[in-house]
Amino acid sequence: MESVKRVKAAGRKSQLKRKGETAQRSGRMSAAIDPDERIWRPLGEGRGGVSPYTHARMQALAYELWLTNLMGQRLIEIVTDHVVGEGVSWHGEDERALNAVKAFWGDPVNQMDIRFERLVSELGIFGELLLPVAVSRFEGRVRLGYVSPRLIEEVVTDPDNCALPIGVVLRAREPGGAAHKGKRVKTVLGGDPRGYLSASARRERARFTDGEAFLFQINKASDASRGASDLLAAIDWIDTYERFIFDAVERARLQNSFIYDVTLKGAGPEKIAEWLAENGVAPKPSSVRVHNEKEEWQAVSPDLKGGESGAQGIAKMMRGLLLGGVGVPSHWFAQGEDVNRASAESMDQPTLKKMTRRQRTVRHILQAMADKQLEETHRAGALPEEALRSGVSPVLPDISVRDTEKMSEALLRVSTALDTATARGWMSDDAAGKLIAHLAGQFGMNLEG
Repeated sequence: MESVKRVKAAGRKSQLKRKGETAQRSGRMSAAIDPDERIWRPLGEGRGGVSPYTHARMQALAYELWLTNLMGQRLIEIVTDHVVGEGVSWHGEDERALNAVKAFWGDPVNQMDIRFERLVSELGIFGELLLPVAVSRFEGRVRLGYVSPRLIEEVVTDPDNCALPIGVVLRAREPGGAAHKGKRVKTVLGGDPRGYLSASARRERARFTDGEAFLFQINKASDASRGASDLLAAIDWIDTYERFIFDAVERARLQNSFIYDVTLKGAGPEKIAEWLAENGVAPKPSSVRVHNEKEEWQAVSPDLKGGESGAQGIAKMMRGLLLGGVGVPSHWFAQGEDVNRASAESMDQPTLKKMTRRQRTVRHILQAMADKQLEETHRAGALPEEALRSGVSPVLPDISVRDTEKMSEALLRVSTALDTATARGWMSDDAAGKLIAHLAGQFGMNLEG
């Protein structure tokens, strides 16, 4: 019995030894095949954003709607008009830094004074902007190119921070575009990336050797690698609404059409054929038609049930769903029959807040470009350290046109109340001045200094 136990124990030891050797071999093979296994994910594991196929189709459809559909185009351009419609200017305390950014802005290649509004529209259409950067070695002049977001194969993020893109892999163009095949472009990152990128991110980023580019994205979750179009959720509804309007127009055309129904009393087939040979063409307007009592003429129009009022109700419902979903009031689309001035002003506020949020994104884009230009000019030795630290900031137009009459009335009432308060000793002149300056700041005015 004991010999049997010893044999079994020896067998178990041998089996464990073999398992350990197998595990070691497997570990060595795994390390040799994939030393960065932690940055991989299983095939079945989900990922933020839509699938690559859906994303590519979104880009194609959004661009087509912007190009060919009145509502699709207006939903994009109405945001651009409010955000940058009056142009962009720059402010800086140091004249040298300000001149460097203005030179970048007006560069004959960049042409940002006329090009930037188009970039803002394309950001809304595609949800992404990819702008390659070329830097002059001697003067630090930054020039921006353009790569269509439809050529982006993959956006690679920091393995330890999925919200930070570190590089972009491009796909080949259509036939004849081999120049882009396999290109790996690193993204422009603010400051010194070595100070905040992980070791694995720095190793991964070192593989992107085909230059650098600005990558700006909107409408994405933190764990999504691609941005999405402003029209993504509305694409189907915009298309459905357009087809419904076309059908309604076709219905109206049919309702407005008619035929002449002619009754020839007592006429046989031969007489009818003879009559058609002589009178087969409808009479022209204002012409004279003469016939006897055996011939009757009647204009007959189609009677299509469920007429105009039903179609208008459905169109209004669809338009309300679509415009409400994208956050634009109906009276901005020439639908003001149910809106008065008071309700229109209150309905404008959510839309203006949405556009203010987009303007903050645009301001970030502009600031990133200006900072890049200043850093490169400083690196080339053409801008001193104190001018670099001074910086330059973009100045964007106000989203809404303020009512000057209301502003003046409000300031007058407040100033009158403050006069009374200071005269009776309820508050100091300094506190009253600060309150007036604060109120003026709410209206976009700066009374300091």
